[in-house]
Amino acid sequence: MPAWAQQPAVTLSPDATVSVITCSPGAEIYSVFGHSGLRILDPANRLNRVWNYGIFDFETPNFTLKFARGKLLYFVASQSYNNFMVQYEEEGRSVYAQTLLLSPTQKQAMYEALLENERPENRAYQYDFFYDNCATRERDILMKTLGQDLRFHPPTPDDFGTYRELIDGYLRNDVWADFGIDLILGKPTDLVADQQGAMFLPDYLLKALSTAEVRIDGQWKPLVTKTETLLQMPKVEVTAFQYGPHLLGWGIFAVTALITVLGFRSRKTYKGYDGLLFTVLGILGTLMLLFWVATDHQAAYWNYNMLWAVPFHLVYALALPFRRFERFCRGYAKVMFPFSVGFLALSWLLPQSFHAAVIPIAMAATLRLAWHWYRNRKS
Repeated sequence: MPAWAQQPAVTLSPDATVSVITCSPGAEIYSVFGHSGLRILDPANRLNRVWNYGIFDFETPNFTLKFARGKLLYFVASQSYNNFMVQYEEEGRSVYAQTLLLSPTQKQAMYEALLENERPENRAYQYDFFYDNCATRERDILMKTLGQDLRFHPPTPDDFGTYRELIDGYLRNDVWADFGIDLILGKPTDLVADQQGAMFLPDYLLKALSTAEVRIDGQWKPLVTKTETLLQMPKVEVTAFQYGPHLLGWGIFAVTALITVLGFRSRKTYKGYDGLLFTVLGILGTLMLLFWVATDHQAAYWNYNMLWAVPFHLVYALALPFRRFERFCRGYAKVMFPFSVGFLALSWLLPQSFHAAVIPIAMAATLRLAWHWYRNRKS
């Protein structure tokens, strides 16, 4: 278990400060979206700690299964400011601080709210990437503590694009992660985010706070009094080949087209290739279905990628080698061929965007279904 040390409550001195810490994105997929923390600094009370809402326990029983199902508990824990900074220096990530303009009463309320969150019965929460993470927790504790004395100023129009577009901006140099995430995340990811929704990303929380206002003694004032760089690390520019998934998709289509032409000329079915193609698509569709119905990952619900990676393709692939299932396979191809054509023709009307590499893969499946439908019709 993580080592927690519950901090005793003290009365903050007039010189105490509350800061929002923003850490730049890291190189690993779990850190590519950045991180946030809340710092309380009060030299008079020898207090200099950062509250971190991104803690989880690797020793949790069935850790991998709980993580995959979205049931892994995350925790809030405080640590010394120096220990917090060492971690990001080792990872080569920059760290910024926004000092908040708060009255003594508001500072004390913020401090006590953090201590209350850190109590054993309160520290755990069920993580959700878009709606309940390290950044949204800090947004929410600010809104709850300050209440009507805090106001944000959304830009006009209050439109940050979809959640998918927001995360795509962080995955430009990791095209395979971008491809995989686009496959797993469903319709909710294509909802348009407003300012509050975009604050699930630490960078956007920083931007929102920079224009927010707080009411002190009846007067509205800028919430952030000072923004400073606590740790400046050189930005590592990673040059990645941008078309890997596209080459994969069009490579699959090219091989499929070649197999189909050869089959047409030699009157061979190449069931082995079809078995491989539809097994992969069926397994992929089954995983998408499980992420929808068997997990708490809300962003994976209503995944329209299952219209081309159809879970039933796995049954079709398993039935193809056996003569006794020929009738089933004929009927399946007859039904799924026009279905696949319909997806290709109307995919742009669906309330979900698809990765560009998906289209040639869907075309490959459609071509093989058309070939089987054609052969069965001729026979």
